[in-house]
Amino acid sequence: MSSIIACYLIGIAVSNGRVWAVDNNFLENVAAASMVIGLPLLLLGVRIQDSLKYARPMLLAFGLCCFSGLLCTGLVGYYMAGEFPDAWKVSGMLTGLYTGGTPNVQAIGLALDAPADYLVLVQAADVLLGGAYLLGLITFLPAIYARFYRKTPGEEEHVEIAAVEKVAAEKQLAQTGVALAIVAISAGVTFAVTGGLDNVTLLILSLTTLALVAASMPITQRLGNTYPLGEYFILVFSVALGLMADFRELAANGMDLLYFSFLALSSTTLLHLLLCRLFNVDRDTVILSSVAGFYGPVFVVQVAAALKNKRLMAAGLAVSLLGFGIGNYLGVSVANLIRYLA
Repeated sequence: MSSIIACYLIGIAVSNGRVWAVDNNFLENVAAASMVIGLPLLLLGVRIQDSLKYARPMLLAFGLCCFSGLLCTGLVGYYMAGEFPDAWKVSGMLTGLYTGGTPNVQAIGLALDAPADYLVLVQAADVLLGGAYLLGLITFLPAIYARFYRKTPGEEEHVEIAAVEKVAAEKQLAQTGVALAIVAISAGVTFAVTGGLDNVTLLILSLTTLALVAASMPITQRLGNTYPLGEYFILVFSVALGLMADFRELAANGMDLLYFSFLALSSTTLLHLLLCRLFNVDRDTVILSSVAGFYGPVFVVQVAAALKNKRLMAAGLAVSLLGFGIGNYLGVSVANLIRYLA
């Protein structure tokens, strides 16, 4: 069991076992803070030239993921239109979810005037089903996928970031200071452009850009290996996310939405896997492209850490941000198309 899985399961056990009261607002802040600090720490160790080598296959795999999401979610929405009220709205929300991630669900739900309980229950279903698939992607599924997909270039070098490295406390403070400086500048840019800090896409884009620019500067080499400290913040994020995963509301009120989500997710995943096999995409790119589409950039970082592959992290983040940008357009378009046809 990896440390990431252990943190997830501990959080889920505490939340669903009602071990103690959980404050979701506080946990959302903890999760957000740990991710925005951990992200630049992980990216400071990225080699830009190596990452560019994998940009093209990642974009191809992500395009196949988006196509699969559009087709399968649209077909499931059309199929469910006669059985489920406002199926077209749910289909649009799920399309946004499978091409851009959770923030698109909220935006599309508001754009389509979906009932408030739909927003809650769709995301609860995603936590259960998508969370189960995510756990598979960072545990046993990579070994299974390795039987069907070719090796990722440089796969034999993944072990280099798995090794435990002791870093002096003074150096860790310096690493944290640089990460906080990147966060502060990114927050300032976001606030200056939008007048607030609610634009997650712009914030993550700024964080990613600044961290990659810093990674290319020789002075950052003095910081040493920032990856272990960044991974620690990812573990904090995993615990917080597990604590927010309460499945009882879904069981009480959302079984129809759970069935809807299951059909959409399973068909999208299967078609994406088949298309990637047809186009001879390597294993890690298949995994990270689906994570970029289904879960968004924060999970790209987490899964790349679990795969011990930081070479693909920058490319995965790039396509996940692209998904954020196009997800709302695709979701609203699919919803209105199903409404017209049904």
